[in-house]
Amino acid sequence: MKKRTAGLLACLCALLLALTFSSASAEPSTFTSGYYNCALQNDGTAMITGYTGEEAVLVLPAELEGVPVTAIGPSAFQANLELIELVIPEGVVSLGDYAFQRCPNLTGVSLPATMEEVGLNPFAGCEALLDVDVADDHPYLEVRDSVLFSKADHRLIYYPRLLEKGPYDIPFGTRIIGASAFYQCDNLTDITIPDTVTAIGRRAFYQCSSLRAINLPPEISTVGADAFCGCASLNTITFPEKVASIGERAFQDCSNLEQVVLPESITAIGEMAFRNCSGLTSIRLPEGISTIGKNTFTDCKNLAEVILPEGLTYIGAGAFSECGSLLKLDLPSTVDYIGSNAFDGCTAMETVSVPDTCSHIGSYAFSRCSSLKTLQLPSYIYTINAYTFQGCISMAEIALPEELEEIDIWAFAGCTALKGITIPDPVEVIGDYAFAYCMNLETIGLPDDLETIGAHTFDQCPKLTGLPDLSDLIEE
Repeated sequence: MKKRTAGLLACLCALLLALTFSSASAEPSTFTSGYYNCALQNDGTAMITGYTGEEAVLVLPAELEGVPVTAIGPSAFQANLELIELVIPEGVVSLGDYAFQRCPNLTGVSLPATMEEVGLNPFAGCEALLDVDVADDHPYLEVRDSVLFSKADHRLIYYPRLLEKGPYDIPFGTRIIGASAFYQCDNLTDITIPDTVTAIGRRAFYQCSSLRAINLPPEISTVGADAFCGCASLNTITFPEKVASIGERAFQDCSNLEQVVLPESITAIGEMAFRNCSGLTSIRLPEGISTIGKNTFTDCKNLAEVILPEGLTYIGAGAFSECGSLLKLDLPSTVDYIGSNAFDGCTAMETVSVPDTCSHIGSYAFSRCSSLKTLQLPSYIYTINAYTFQGCISMAEIALPEELEEIDIWAFAGCTALKGITIPDPVEVIGDYAFAYCMNLETIGLPDDLETIGAHTFDQCPKLTGLPDLSDLIEE
């Protein structure tokens, strides 16, 4: 029995040791050699993950501490200000995403014949880099007219910012415009994209400030996040019928974009997709759109007309904030949610119809809509949130829902045209400054069961007289 117990304990100990070793070995080993930080990979080779040196001309080592170097990790040399020339040795097979991003003085790079994989533009933001050297018979990469391509996936990897100002024709056969491929290429004025291209990566044309027009090929189904962000000269864009989604910030800061025609195939538009497109005057959203995300059209100062589809249910925070030219808006009967700041600062908007089925209007939703005169609130709104109508100086009357229970702080503050209002009986709380600075408010009907009111609720309402003593309802 003792022998059997001892044997069982020995097995348990061995199992525990094996589990401990297994969990420890799952963690990648790291080591430092000189100026290089490294990670030991599963095949026993090293990946360079960081560099602290200050060499201007750098030939990367083929091995460190006797371990072969086969990879350069993502962002490993990011923002190195000293690096001017770089040679990557034979044996390195992988170059990680953005490995040398924003190395502003890098002018030349030599890539080895062993390089098989190149991640998202390793040289994005390398504003001085024109010369990327690969062998003419390189099995995986090629350079055409100074532009770096991957043969494996037919991807345009890197377009040098220093190329002569003018147009560029992407070679036929290219399938992918890689992420950040034309990052900050402000010399690019026009681009021809062949029909072979099926994907455009995120930030592909980020801040190409001279790019004027673009015609997307027919097989494109997605416009990636930030794809054309900051293309301030972009005037027109043609979407193919297969486009189903536009990524977040895809056209943000395209201040010269005047007209956008969206195909019916589009079902999703990302947050801030058209933010600060100050040249945009009108837009019609396709029938498949059910959600307008956060800040999608914020700061579109000249946007005067918006046609929204039936089936739209959600208008996100800040969706149309600071759209100072928007005159009117007909919200579809399906809209259930209006987010905070959704129409904040829409100073030209005179009328808006909120469907009776809408159950939520967020704080600041119509704040500073200085031309808004009348608004019928939905029956199912139980709270007027903070600052919702603050600064609506033209709003002379408003009918509150009969089932309303609370009016939050500053909700109607600064509504200087408001002369009278009746608070429905279910309201128990009126927040501080809710009607402050309503300079022309003369009458207000308060509910009998009011429980709490702010100390400054009616501050600067000089025409309001005959209020009962409310001191016992003010919370200390």
